[in-house]
Amino acid sequence: MWMAHFVRRHAGQRPDALALADERLSLTWRELDERTDALAAALIDRGIGPGERLVVSSPNRVEVLELYIAAGKAGAIVCPVNHSFPAPEVEHVVSNSAPRGVIAEQGVLDRLGDAFGDGWRIALDSPAYAEMLATERRALPLPQMDDLFAILHTSATTGRAKGVAVTHRSVSACYTALAAEARFTADDVMLNPCPLFHGSMVIGLALLAAGGTLVLQREFAPQRFLAEAEQRGATRAFVVPSMVRFALRTKAFDATDLSTLVDVMFGGAPMPEELLRESLERFPCPFRGIYGITEGGGPIATVLFGGAEDHGADAAARELRLRSAGRMLPGCHIEVQDKEGGALPPGEIGEVCVRGDGLMRGYWRNPTATESTLRDGWLRTGDLGYSDADGYLYLVDRINDVLIRGGQNVYPAEIERVLGAQRGVADAAVVGAPSEEWGEVPVAFVVAEGEEVSAAGLLKACVGELASYKRPVRIEFVSEIPRSAAGKILRRKLRERFADGMPGAAPVPPGERGE
Repeated sequence: MWMAHFVRRHAGQRPDALALADERLSLTWRELDERTDALAAALIDRGIGPGERLVVSSPNRVEVLELYIAAGKAGAIVCPVNHSFPAPEVEHVVSNSAPRGVIAEQGVLDRLGDAFGDGWRIALDSPAYAEMLATERRALPLPQMDDLFAILHTSATTGRAKGVAVTHRSVSACYTALAAEARFTADDVMLNPCPLFHGSMVIGLALLAAGGTLVLQREFAPQRFLAEAEQRGATRAFVVPSMVRFALRTKAFDATDLSTLVDVMFGGAPMPEELLRESLERFPCPFRGIYGITEGGGPIATVLFGGAEDHGADAAARELRLRSAGRMLPGCHIEVQDKEGGALPPGEIGEVCVRGDGLMRGYWRNPTATESTLRDGWLRTGDLGYSDADGYLYLVDRINDVLIRGGQNVYPAEIERVLGAQRGVADAAVVGAPSEEWGEVPVAFVVAEGEEVSAAGLLKACVGELASYKRPVRIEFVSEIPRSAAGKILRRKLRERFADGMPGAAPVPPGERGE
């Protein structure tokens, strides 16, 4: 009962220390232990005991994490649901997980009430939730490590979300490995504006397991993020790359005291190299990249930029590592494999595969998808990459995102890296467009920060760094790149623009493409 253990351990050793906080509620370790015991008993009284499912849906707040912990203590299975999902997506998630009950913010219930099915519903801040907190504490079930802890639905960047069934063993293995590698301590204060229905839940629980203080922000606002980091004396922060960009562009950045930061952790999407360089110059601390996958239980690799790992490397190695996804975490084995499952040597591109205690049990009620993803004890991540001689992993792209132009593979992430490095480019994404001549051709979508950015200038940069068949044939300037809450590009939404003729796009003349 690892979750109950770490909460009770810290409650016993440092009962009055701050464990969880948001803008409206703070809990000491003693309070967190007492509240989660009461909630666990209340869940069991309402039919959500061992093996039963509980949906939790809300923007960030203390109650979200205390419900996850309470469900773990009760032996129940928690099902986080993105509170910003449209009703059809919520209906799919609820139908797939078949929960006995739902606990959500009142606003979420008002908007999505019918989509939550027929189970009981309780609103946070309601008298019913207060009654749950007043439930008498008692002896609770003892979940086994191989019992399910959560059904975490994927970000659905290409279609319907799948439910990833993870066990107590899975999450405890990932949390323990990350806490050890990042060297979390009880003195740490982590600021987290990332939503708690995806990987930031993993990061937060790892910090709590080490006894630190987790400060939640309801949503990201750059000035409030900076102000609270200074006010709280934050030693850690977990963000996605776009949040870093917004923070750096805020006028208050240079006047904010961030000297307490030990590192800034980021995940969800690769950070553009130029943004990473700027971050290392302007923040007073290293940056830690986290590479993770829901099916792997969360984080599987990490790299510290600007820290000890860089000090022993020469300039060329440091420059190359800016593109690295890191080295595997303790207890997690990563191998780059060919299509037959054979290990590939350093430098050769193949599918990134993972094995270890952190792996999911499978996709909830989806044996076909499970069989195609888990093979001979290995999790096939769907990511293409290669390793170097020092064990650093480099991601090339998602297998499903690779487009084939005239029989040659084109990796959108490679083009995005070139575009993202150009002055005045805030964000970029590349997808394949149908072509009678080539089968598929790359089309780029760009968010510009200044008027000096032009399609001709971006193409010139591509000519200097990319082979002719990799260069985009069309560039469209957009106000934003559609991304999931985890920061991943929603390429299917960009492909939908082809049907509308992509108004405002700048086609690249054939003579300028290098064809």
